[in-house]
Amino acid sequence: MIYQVLIVDDEEIVCRGMAQFVKWKEHGFEVAAIATSVDEALLILRKMHIDVVFTDIRMPEKSGIDLLREIREQKFDTQCVILSGYSDFDYAKEAMRYGAVEYLTKPVNLREVEQFLDRMRTKLNKLVEERLDHTRQMEGLLLSIARGYASADIEKYGLPELENWYGVSIFMTERTADTDEVQVQKKLMKDRILAVIPETIVLDSGNRSLFAVIPFQTKEQLNYFVSVSEQVCSEEKHWALAVSKEKKGIYGLSEAWKETESAMRYLLADTKKNIIFYKNIETLYAEEAVEVPKLITAFLQKLHTPEERSDAAKWMEKMLKELEKEKQMDVLKLQTICIRIVIEVNGYLKEIGMEESSLHDRLNEALKQLLLCAEGQEVLRYMESYLEWIMECIGQADQQNVGGGVISEMQSFIRQHYNENISLNMLAEQFYMHPNYLSRLFKEKTGENFVEYLTEVRMQKAQELLRDSEYKIIEICGMVGYDNPRSFSKAFKHFTGMTPRECRER
Repeated sequence: MIYQVLIVDDEEIVCRGMAQFVKWKEHGFEVAAIATSVDEALLILRKMHIDVVFTDIRMPEKSGIDLLREIREQKFDTQCVILSGYSDFDYAKEAMRYGAVEYLTKPVNLREVEQFLDRMRTKLNKLVEERLDHTRQMEGLLLSIARGYASADIEKYGLPELENWYGVSIFMTERTADTDEVQVQKKLMKDRILAVIPETIVLDSGNRSLFAVIPFQTKEQLNYFVSVSEQVCSEEKHWALAVSKEKKGIYGLSEAWKETESAMRYLLADTKKNIIFYKNIETLYAEEAVEVPKLITAFLQKLHTPEERSDAAKWMEKMLKELEKEKQMDVLKLQTICIRIVIEVNGYLKEIGMEESSLHDRLNEALKQLLLCAEGQEVLRYMESYLEWIMECIGQADQQNVGGGVISEMQSFIRQHYNENISLNMLAEQFYMHPNYLSRLFKEKTGENFVEYLTEVRMQKAQELLRDSEYKIIEICGMVGYDNPRSFSKAFKHFTGMTPRECRER
């Protein structure tokens, strides 16, 4: 990392001489700018980030002391070094009180400057690492609060005091990109967001997603962000954005997360859109429909479970009838609930590999038919036919995925990458399927689950290495995908009935 330097002296020849003759780059620095007055230096500090300021004390109009005072009051994140003659020692002492980290005498001794640079580079490297650690911890805590795993205790954790803000879920819809490309694209998106509103907090919320807290002071600032977001989504079709309702204070973080998650699921069900606002679909998630999330979760779980799957459609029909009767719902409320179910299930069908354009057409048809229903019984009858269609779709997807060799490809992938940190979620992304669906499909086809198969492949390779190589056991542990020798030995003993050492000695 190259650190940026600003040199301030009322004599330009002194600035240029110091910039030219010190071996800045050899010591990890470069001169970003020079200034011949305090006012010029402050303008530069406002325009660019400066890590270290070298400033003379005695200058016309405003002194180096004045500059240090302004740097302190305006809270510039920079280190300050005083350049002064011996006769200015009292000034230097005052400068130290304003936060100067070093006092160098004029005329400048180049070797002395370069020795200081080495010390300063070590200090700055440590500060950068500490800030990164703090940022990672803070982002991890904010993400835990958003997901509902932790409480937002501002004083205890030193959390930022948010005022007016929006939550934005940002999802990469392009599934053909590899892991490295995804990280590059996420970094570019993060940079674009920060370029529009630098105060934004951007959290890495998943393999292909970000969650941003967008603060704003005026509606104009928010509208500008929205217009830029719409432009980005129209130019780069592989990004989708879901925006929460307006929030006040950090305690709205969890609520904003839920809103953007719901909006994103709705958005991904409709392949024709790239940006959505939760306020426009809020009625689908109204309090009257509080049972719906549990209903959908249970239904999808039944679809994942082989022994329950055949009865899933009948179960959903029964639950909808009971819900209508118990809540004495009018047709509008029942339509709202069923539309939400259709949208959520459509997203699931998309995840298990159904063709997107046909899903989009069927979604629009389903929404149209549900809205045309004049009575609750009509809504229920239509849902019966829709649920039957879902079961047919999943059956066809199973045949296509199994018949198309997806499970064989998955087994081949595991045999080739057994030494890597493979997870079911990673494989699901690799084969563009929902993790639960892929898990069920794998079990039905092979008779064992993903973890069992992965362990079997790893243990077979470990036995080969123990018998036929000179590698140490701890080396073999890493070669077959384990980073913990104890976990490796335990798995090996469970699989083979003996320890790795006993296997080698046979």
